[in-house]
Amino acid sequence: MNTKEKQQNKSKDMNKTEVISDGPNATESLSGPGPLRGTSQLVLETRKGQMIFEGRRSDPNRKKPAIIGLKMFASYLRIIWDAAGNNDPYADWWLLKVERGIEAKEQWIKNKYREYKKILGQLSNLSHEVAHSISPIKRELKFSIPYSYRGAMLLTKHDELVIIIMTANHVGLVESKRAHHDIEHSAKAARTAFQAVTGYRYTGVTRDDVYANTKRAEKALDLMGPCPPKILDDEIFPKFESGKSMIMRKLRQKKKTTKQSNTAA
Repeated sequence: MNTKEKQQNKSKDMNKTEVISDGPNATESLSGPGPLRGTSQLVLETRKGQMIFEGRRSDPNRKKPAIIGLKMFASYLRIIWDAAGNNDPYADWWLLKVERGIEAKEQWIKNKYREYKKILGQLSNLSHEVAHSISPIKRELKFSIPYSYRGAMLLTKHDELVIIIMTANHVGLVESKRAHHDIEHSAKAARTAFQAVTGYRYTGVTRDDVYANTKRAEKALDLMGPCPPKILDDEIFPKFESGKSMIMRKLRQKKKTTKQSNTAA
């Protein structure tokens, strides 16, 4: 193979769209319609955004801890999401941690983006367009968990913020020190949100185990601490649930209502 052919093949490989999933796809049913399928594509224009997407595995030899990127974040979520569908209150707790973490960091990034948007438009006789990559990377997403997509949305917000900060720095509106600080702060915000999936440990515990204080409940308590009562009693729950989780929660609430009615009678 000559040099020209190698360059052409390399170019083709770079243009291939990598497919990212957060778990196995549902199999089609022989007795009814198959599962719904759609297409989602993530576009990243900066190296900083790509780094958060990829993350980094731990390297004990070099004493480097793992960095949870979007890919690892989605993989961890699958374990938590499935456990929540099996009545694990700790899994619900961790989904709420993920939800709140993403919302908080997304708000910070949005506010910072508006700040830079205002900086770029401060001159009436000199306008600047936000720069864009001439060859962005594209990744096809085949997630089955809403929080995986929320993570992807957060990543795109981070990528957009990095772009506008670099633009403002390039045209002389923001000094390099400030630009570097804000880019690193944004990256830290995204990493911190993704880090929320860590700390969860699968034990197979259920709410019934916690109420009965079984061995599984004791193990979960040792590993993750006491589950907040409001989560345990379904007073608060994640905004996004699987169909199985929702059905089980409604059954628990119905059972609780019936018990209260019988007690009152």
